[in-house]
Amino acid sequence: MMIGFSLENLIPFIFGLILGGFYFSSLWITVRQLPTTAYPVRLFIGSFLGRILVTLLGFYLIMDGQWQRILICLGGFILARIVLTNVLKPKLSNSNSKF
Repeated sequence: MMIGFSLENLIPFIFGLILGGFYFSSLWITVRQLPTTAYPVRLFIGSFLGRILVTLLGFYLIMDGQWQRILICLGGFILARIVLTNVLKPKLSNSNSKF
């Protein structure tokens, strides 16, 4: 009984991690490409619409009519944000430090 309950919660959490990984890595790629593109507004708006549509559709499909599943999925989404923020943050060089 307890294994089934854990597996039921694990699946939306994993999909939340996947959706968060998709959303925030796509955002990172977009931000890195903004200075090099000829049409930054188009890139920004197009990327935003694509990211938000895929993410909202994913949340809707994962929810399957149960609000608890979307909260679990949101937990995975936020964890993916925290992990990617720490992994993809710029490295500070030693020449900028005071010590």
